[in-house]
Amino acid sequence: MDDIQKAEDCERCVEIFAIGNELLVGQVQDTNTHWLIRQLTAIGARVRRAVILRDEYDEIADALESALKRRPRLVLTTGGLGPTDDDLTMRALSRALKLDLIEDPVALQMVRRRYEFIASTRANFSADLNDARRKMAVLPRGGAPISNPNGAAPGVVLEVNGTTTIVSMPGVPSEMKEIYNSSLQPILARTIGAGGYVERTLVLDHGDESRIAELLQDVQSRHNMVYIKSRGQLLEDGAHLTIVLSAGSSDLASMRSEVSHTEADLVDGLANLSYSIKRVVES
Repeated sequence: MDDIQKAEDCERCVEIFAIGNELLVGQVQDTNTHWLIRQLTAIGARVRRAVILRDEYDEIADALESALKRRPRLVLTTGGLGPTDDDLTMRALSRALKLDLIEDPVALQMVRRRYEFIASTRANFSADLNDARRKMAVLPRGGAPISNPNGAAPGVVLEVNGTTTIVSMPGVPSEMKEIYNSSLQPILARTIGAGGYVERTLVLDHGDESRIAELLQDVQSRHNMVYIKSRGQLLEDGAHLTIVLSAGSSDLASMRSEVSHTEADLVDGLANLSYSIKRVVES
């Protein structure tokens, strides 16, 4: 991959950290990361790393510090924003970025309004802000709260040295998705920008991955902008060998062209190995 492509990758690369002991003991399945990867890939971002972390202050802070050294354009965290002592994401961000924690008045107003709304819908529910509730408005200095329409804990966005944007979102899937689809969109437009993703699946008439391994390696070496992956799949009409060609970029037309060239090169090679294409699926 040449220096231009490396630079583009860095400009559009993303890292995701899902935080919560419940994810690592199997109490809760981490559906957030899978959902985020699909959304980000669809806009041409390159997800370089996705990690699940325990609710441990130093472990979270160390992971964030390590990410910042790699200088991704965007870091997304899910979980750890709530009112309990094991919600540590803001504290860990404070350590990683060497920023004081302060009670943010805008975030506090968001928390207050949420509890006032809940109190208006429930009998004998107090909207008073105790220490646990106020904790959700304590952010690293310079962090900007972002609205969470479905929950009490605001999301938080932090800019780091003009190179990396960190966005922390709640771990509750409905809250995370609502923030992504609303408050996060202007941030994505600024950090990732416009782009897209092309995926083309070639379904072969019969399958043996070992026979096509060398061909895939050769084609990949000639088309390094496209990711080539083979796998066996059980489709509606039986088991088949499939080959998936995929590419994401800010230049969707260029990606479509490159995927088409890669496909033509691959089909020629498959014909030489006596394979025929049963069908092609594009998304």
